[in-house]
Amino acid sequence: MKTLTIKSFLSEGIHRAIKNIGLNADDLIFSVEPPANVEYGDYATNAALLLSSQFKRSPHGVAQEILRALDKDDLFNNVVYKKTVAGPGFVNFYISSEYLAKQIKNILENNENFGRSNIGQKKKVQIEFISANPTGPLTLGNGRGGFLGDALANVLDFVGYDVSREFYVNDTGEQIKKLGWSIIAAGKLSASEKLEIPYKPEELYAGGYIQEMAYKMGISKFSKEELDVEAISRSASKMLLEDIKRVVKKSKIHFDVWFSEKSLHRQGLVKTVLEEIQKKGLIEKKDGATWLKIPDDPQTKERVLIKSSGEATYLLSDITYHYDKFKRRRFNKVIDIFGADHHATAKTLLAALSALKWSQPVIILMQLVRLIEDGQEVRMSKRTGTFITLEELIDTVGLDAARFFFLMREPNSHMDFDLNLAKERSDKNPVYYVQYAHARASSIIEKAKEEGLALSLSKGIGKDFIHNFSSKIEHPSELSLIKKLIRLPEILEEISQNNEVSRLPYYATELAAEFSAFYRDCHVIVEDKELSKARLALVCATRIVLANTLKLMGIYAPQRM
Repeated sequence: MKTLTIKSFLSEGIHRAIKNIGLNADDLIFSVEPPANVEYGDYATNAALLLSSQFKRSPHGVAQEILRALDKDDLFNNVVYKKTVAGPGFVNFYISSEYLAKQIKNILENNENFGRSNIGQKKKVQIEFISANPTGPLTLGNGRGGFLGDALANVLDFVGYDVSREFYVNDTGEQIKKLGWSIIAAGKLSASEKLEIPYKPEELYAGGYIQEMAYKMGISKFSKEELDVEAISRSASKMLLEDIKRVVKKSKIHFDVWFSEKSLHRQGLVKTVLEEIQKKGLIEKKDGATWLKIPDDPQTKERVLIKSSGEATYLLSDITYHYDKFKRRRFNKVIDIFGADHHATAKTLLAALSALKWSQPVIILMQLVRLIEDGQEVRMSKRTGTFITLEELIDTVGLDAARFFFLMREPNSHMDFDLNLAKERSDKNPVYYVQYAHARASSIIEKAKEEGLALSLSKGIGKDFIHNFSSKIEHPSELSLIKKLIRLPEILEEISQNNEVSRLPYYATELAAEFSAFYRDCHVIVEDKELSKARLALVCATRIVLANTLKLMGIYAPQRM
């Protein structure tokens, strides 16, 4: 069910007012946001400031004209009870208590569907994330991208997009060969036979998992002649992919499709795409290799499509994969979530797709993660002596903390993951703080049931609810909590536009803080039964919104803690 977004309502009213004063705002992008200071209202717009520059008029004068036009808008004034002009020309809006009561009723009636909408109109969106090579365990970086992709998919699905979650399996190419040789090298280290390995020792994959696989495969028992590198590579990558799938499941990350890179070659798509590039005159031969001609792009090796050895490069596979996404499967939008090490390849991919005049994906690059414990960086796993895996982090701090902490930071910023804070069971730990707020709301509701209030509340969501609620709710902490609750739909709409999933954990933390202030200032069960019912309705609404927000992040909403 579609939930009314207050920002959209206000924006439409402002557009009407601007049109009514004879100005053109069709292409005007103005803001409607809660002001930093609550004294300046619930929402404020900079529309007058932008219009004054465009039409060479005083911003304060334009703001006053907008105000006068809005005074005649009955629909607008049913929601906004007060409008003021502040500073150089900001227009401030104060939301009516009756409208706020309607929104609480809306939350209670929609329950787990509060915030759901049809913004996406069932447009097809594909999100590719993690896509780790099956050459080792999932890393912290994989987890950061994995939780972001999973939560973003949840949000887009919730607001009406047809979402496909995809893991691209790099199951062919150089890294798979290197995996096989790494296992052979690990298994034959103590053997007397001298092996000619086509990689330098520092180029091989290392770690306890490589030695473990060499042991499981019995590599040391084979003679040099019996070693089949391709078979070992295939078997090892298959085993590692199964382990990746196990950890993905443990992380509660969902994928609709596990897409094999090999399938692009098997189905002849790579050949088809190469022919398409040839038809566009964007192929050149040099040094025995096949290159992609990209106008105004420096001559770099990243533009090689076919190596002199005849092997297809990652670039050709990536171009083909996006041909499959846009041309064959007809996605309206594609979002790729890559690690920071993909910066150069992502840039080349976008340049290649642009040169071909094909659709381009939205690319989100995840920056690096550092683990911090007792103020010091933790570089090595105490268990394996190599890098710390995603699974080890989850086992150390718990899945909910791992998800919440990773989602809190924007992907384009480096992240320090505080292990001590993530394990702490106090209000300092944001995920504990939010989950405790949900548990507290649940506890209040259970206590109200014992007092016989729950049944009265369920009967009260009717025509008299809005009047009774708005007449009783007047404490600043109550009103502040309501205004925070009704922001969820607009936050989800914004995330669907800008992919800023970090808004969710911050919103959840802010909501928990508002609920804590309400709990401190306002007793729920009091002698005035109508006031008790109104406040209990507010508690129920809080639990619903907290639960919905946590669910979108893939985090458990506990009933008690």
